[in-house]
Amino acid sequence: MPGQEGIETIVKLRHQRPGVAIIAMSGGATHSKFYLDIAAKLGAHRVLTKPFTPADLIKMIDDVLAEKGLPPEAPKP
Repeated sequence: MPGQEGIETIVKLRHQRPGVAIIAMSGGATHSKFYLDIAAKLGAHRVLTKPFTPADLIKMIDDVLAEKGLPPEAPKP
């Protein structure tokens, strides 16, 4: 994300769109668990540590949508 870090993005999103669901993903950095813990404390609904599969991400998106009362993501052909 040019110009800002993920933590900054979460803070801005929480301020501008308090109800938006956030899934934070690690950048694979040495301290990624530390940053993901902070992301969760700042309001990320879920966190994903790299490496993860596309199926892991889709499952997480579906879980967050279900919590929001929305239908799951439709599978792509």
